[in-house]
Amino acid sequence: MRKKLTAASVAAAALLLGGLATAGPAAAAAGSAAGSSGVQTVTARYDCGRFGVTDLTIEGSADHGVGSIRFSTSGGIAPADIPADSVSATLRLRKADGGIASFSGTANAATPAGQPVVVGPLTGPVAAGDRLDSYIPAAGSGDSSLSLNVLGTANTCTAVSLQTPGPLVF
Repeated sequence: MRKKLTAASVAAAALLLGGLATAGPAAAAAGSAAGSSGVQTVTARYDCGRFGVTDLTIEGSADHGVGSIRFSTSGGIAPADIPADSVSATLRLRKADGGIASFSGTANAATPAGQPVVVGPLTGPVAAGDRLDSYIPAAGSGDSSLSLNVLGTANTCTAVSLQTPGPLVF
């Protein structure tokens, strides 16, 4: 069955993917890389094309070789109700050794209109000692750092900065 694209879904995608184009940088990261046992919080800037540029706040943790990532945008709020587990996403982060770690899932809490949206947990394999930072594709490569589908509207975003205060360390 083909979904009908509605103004609400486009608006939801615009705010979730790009945040508010005029929003200032996200608050300073709540913590530093804390090793594999705790939740780490970092911030990085992403360009989401027609949906604008936003700062993503990324929280990462690991348990027995499985990394868990949650992210939220700076200033992005839901303009329409977003049902639970309706946002699918893949976030790619660069490993210190040059490889790519991918975290994927279809996970979000039900979010009423007017509330901030948090996506995740997205999961992917990690190893002890992995250091993961923003994946910034080479110019002209066509790669993306973040792929999202929100209420039937797909978009990709490209990291344009490394994470602060530094990489996620597992």
